[in-house]
Amino acid sequence: MTSSVESPSSSTTPDRSVDAAVGCALVGVVFDASNPFEADLVDALYAAADRRAVTPGQSSYRLALSGHGRARTRRRAVTDLVGMGCDGIIVIGATHDDDLDLPAASVVIGERVPGLGRVTVGTDEWQGAHLAVQHLIDLGHNAIVHIGGGDHPCAAERQRGYIGAMTAAGLQQHCQILRGDYTEEAGARVAHEILERLPRPTAVFLANDRMAFGFVDVMRAQGVEIPAEMSVVGYDDGHLAGVEGVELTTVRQDVPCLADAAIEALGRILAGVEVASAACGFHGEVALEPQLVVRSTTAAVKEIAVAPTPERPDVPARRRWGLMLDDLGDEVQRALGTPGLLTGSIEVVASASTLTAWRIADRLGIMASYGLYEDLLEDPDIDAVLVALPGDLGDDWARKAREVGKHVYRIG
Repeated sequence: MTSSVESPSSSTTPDRSVDAAVGCALVGVVFDASNPFEADLVDALYAAADRRAVTPGQSSYRLALSGHGRARTRRRAVTDLVGMGCDGIIVIGATHDDDLDLPAASVVIGERVPGLGRVTVGTDEWQGAHLAVQHLIDLGHNAIVHIGGGDHPCAAERQRGYIGAMTAAGLQQHCQILRGDYTEEAGARVAHEILERLPRPTAVFLANDRMAFGFVDVMRAQGVEIPAEMSVVGYDDGHLAGVEGVELTTVRQDVPCLADAAIEALGRILAGVEVASAACGFHGEVALEPQLVVRSTTAAVKEIAVAPTPERPDVPARRRWGLMLDDLGDEVQRALGTPGLLTGSIEVVASASTLTAWRIADRLGIMASYGLYEDLLEDPDIDAVLVALPGDLGDDWARKAREVGKHVYRIG
C-alpha cells in the first residue's frame, strides 16, 4: 500500500520572469534544532536553494537560520530574522498556539494554521495516519493504540487519521489515545505505562519516529518481541528509521519535495505571483501524498492456540468478568492479552488476601477487589469468572463458580 510522490516543481515549467524579478534573496528559516526531521528539512532547503543558484534563468537564495526551543519561542526566532532584513521567511512546524508576526513573504512547512493566513506546504497528515492504521488493521490487529503528539505540529491531524481509520473499520470502540510529545523520552514513558496494563495492545501507532524509537527500545529491553508480540508504526521516515537494527515501519514524508515546494512557493510570493491552492482545505495550498514504508516492526497478529475445552467461554460481549487469582503469571497475562478470549469487561479481582487483590487490581487498572474468593461468587453483577489458581484449589473454586451459575474459564 504505497503512493508515489512528485515534486510540484517537477510537474510544471518554471516561470523564468518570476525568478528574474526576485534576484538574490535572503531567506530566513525557523526550525527546532533538536528535531531530526526538521534538521533534515533544513538540509533539503539548502539543497533546493543551491539547485536554483546553478540553474540558468533562476534567482539564487541565501539561507539564514533561527532556531527555537524550550527557552526560545518561534516568535522570537521570527523576530530575529525580520531584524536581519530577510526578504522572506520559511517556518517549519508552526502550531495553532503560535503568535507569529510573519512578514507578507512567508511560507509554513507542516500543518495549515488558518490564523496565520500564510501559504502552507505539507504532507496530507490525515491520509498518512490512515495508511499506517489501515496497514495494522490489514495485518489482523484491532487492539491498536495511538500515541499522540500533544500540541506539536500536525499531531491533531494524525490523531484524526487514526480515529478515522479505526471508525471506518468498525473498531471505534477499540480507540485508545495516549499523550506523547514527539520525543524519545515520551515514547519510553508510554512504553512503561503500557507494560503496566493488561490486556496490552497488539499494535501501536506513534505520531512520530522519535517516540517510536524510545518506545521500541523500552519494549525490547523488557523482553517484548517486536513485531511478534507487538507491532509498531512511526511517522516521518527520518534518516534513522531505516538503519539496520531499527528498521521501523513508518510513514514517509518526502523531505526533498517539501523543500522544493516551499522554495518554489516563496519565490512566487516574492515575485508577486499568486500561489495556486491545491484545494486540500486544512492541509494547505500545497499538499504532498505520504507513503507507507513497511519494514520489520510490523507483522500479522500472532495466533495463540487455545485447546477447546468445555470450560472455554463462548459468551456475548455483555458478560462482566471477575478474576480469581493470587498472581499474574505468564499464562494469565497471555489470556488477558488475547483479543476476544474474555469477551466483555473485567470488573473485579478476588484473591486470598485483600492486599494481594488490591495490588493485582491496581496493576490491571481495575477499580474493585475482594479479599475473599467467596465475595466474588456472591457478586450478582459478575456472570463470568476466570479461575487461575493451582491444582485442586482452582478446580474446587471453578466447580463452585459453576454451581452458582457463573461462566468459567479455567487456567492452571
